[in-house]
Amino acid sequence: MGRIITAGVAGAIVYFIWGMLAWMAIPLHSSTMAGLPEERSVVEALNSLGLETGVYVVPFSADSSEMSDPESDFTRNHTAGPIFSVFYKKDGATPMGSSMLLGGFIIDLLAAMLAAALLSCTGACCRGYGARVGFVFGLGVFTALIAHGGYWNWMYFPLDYTIAFMIDVAVGWLLAGLAIAYFVRPKEVVVEAATGSAAAVVEKPKATPAPAPVEKTPIRNDAISLLATLQREARFVDIVKEPLADYSNEQVGAAARDVLRDCGAVLDRLFGLSPVVEQEEGAKVDIPSGADLGKFQVAGDASGEAKSGSLVHHGWQAKKCELPKWTGSKEASLIVSPAEIEVK
Repeated sequence: MGRIITAGVAGAIVYFIWGMLAWMAIPLHSSTMAGLPEERSVVEALNSLGLETGVYVVPFSADSSEMSDPESDFTRNHTAGPIFSVFYKKDGATPMGSSMLLGGFIIDLLAAMLAAALLSCTGACCRGYGARVGFVFGLGVFTALIAHGGYWNWMYFPLDYTIAFMIDVAVGWLLAGLAIAYFVRPKEVVVEAATGSAAAVVEKPKATPAPAPVEKTPIRNDAISLLATLQREARFVDIVKEPLADYSNEQVGAAARDVLRDCGAVLDRLFGLSPVVEQEEGAKVDIPSGADLGKFQVAGDASGEAKSGSLVHHGWQAKKCELPKWTGSKEASLIVSPAEIEVK
């Protein structure tokens, strides 16, 4: 049901946007309609008749027998013409008002949800995405033929006007079908022969999912991989294990500068480090209600009711973890840096 609702909303949005484009941006309908000469005179004439809101047809007869009588006034007037229908609304309305737009979207939504519901019942014939789109497109073509084709045949709507509307509806539901078919995937069915001449359609039982593969214990611990990367790219272990007592502070600082820079580059590449709080140290920051102690460490307030405080350290957080994968042997999995041997 959730997929049908989602598909209906998506299809309705696509169809609604297409409708706006078809009428306002694409010259699909503009050439099929025109205004009346002396429009004001026609309006005044209709108003003078005291008509109520409704549909009025000319010529008109309430007696169906007149339609088959070649001598009746109705038949003569119908044959001579003109023939027209008037869709009359007594009270005015805001052109393209919010209530009209909302009503149009609701109609599109109901139609799209119905299309999604019908698609979900199609079974094996619409398993492919293209077939599902074609099914919704077929509903649009059906609607265009039965509705606008019927008006052309029975109500004498002009052919160019009818064709424009049929294209509008068919293309709109083709586009809506692209969205609806993405969310709705009918259940597979299989047809099995039954006793006698009948055939039974039964839902194919869902296959038992294969058990998830058991992950093998990694040959190398991630901590060793990280240490090896820091040594390989920043000589981290070398400087930590170096007997610093033999060097001056200036020598240690000069050597550490390059190591610290390269270590920072490694950590940024592997973990994408960023501050937990994007403010300078010493700035006043708000403490979130129910702050996670793993994310915020609050000191100096025994009651734990403080709402703000001074930022001592902005903290660090990783946005990713992309440690290199070990491809060597089990025997070498604990090696942080291999011994280097020069052969002369």
